[in-house]
Amino acid sequence: MNRLVVISVITLVVVIDAVSGALPSTIKVCSRNDPKVDQCIIDAVDIIRPNLAAGNFGKEFDIPKLEPLYIEQIKMQRGQDFQAVFNKLDVYGCSKFKVERLQSKPMNLSFDLAVNIPKLNFTGKYSLKMKMLLLNLQGKGDLKGSLTNTRLAARIRGYTEKIDGKDYVRFHRIGIRLKVESGTFHLDNLFNGDPVLGQVGNQVINENSRIFLDEIIPGLEKNLGRIFTEIVNNLLKTATIDDMFPEKV
Repeated sequence: MNRLVVISVITLVVVIDAVSGALPSTIKVCSRNDPKVDQCIIDAVDIIRPNLAAGNFGKEFDIPKLEPLYIEQIKMQRGQDFQAVFNKLDVYGCSKFKVERLQSKPMNLSFDLAVNIPKLNFTGKYSLKMKMLLLNLQGKGDLKGSLTNTRLAARIRGYTEKIDGKDYVRFHRIGIRLKVESGTFHLDNLFNGDPVLGQVGNQVINENSRIFLDEIIPGLEKNLGRIFTEIVNNLLKTATIDDMFPEKV
């Protein structure tokens, strides 16, 4: 009987230790002394790509998923002649990113990276009223489109918060800058559903898509910065800097 109790206690301790781990078990840890620490971090990110896509790191970690990435709203306004709102956007393809460059200073919690996303497709709702060339565009309805070769530069800066003598990791709002090579858009129900004017309107928008892109990008940068900060801080909420980057692995 005593032996059974001892075994039960040991089992409980092991389970509690596994559940309360500082980092999700899928995250590969990199040594702060690794001369190739940048590549180690890139490899670690690649390993958790499926988890990032599904937002699944276990019930202890509440992480927004990347597939699809949900954006509540993007507003565009440039005077009275250019007003548009995109709502309830589902963006597909974010998990297909490729890290092209990383410069890190792990013990300073400083990371600068460049990422390329080959293709992003999105659906959602829109409302707009704008003048483009000589055409007064207006409408409200469903939206779909795509972005090709989106380049993302992220500036990630962290700090430590001392709790019970341990230095826990926290991150400031992540700074995002985007460059999009090209984009296409299709807006249903332009001009109250008039099929001829709707086709003309979509043609004008796509022939001048750079104007649209330049207005969308700031709102997209702001939303991505917020979402990525939420992901990082939730993943590392119980991790110390020594958990993230130990001397030895």
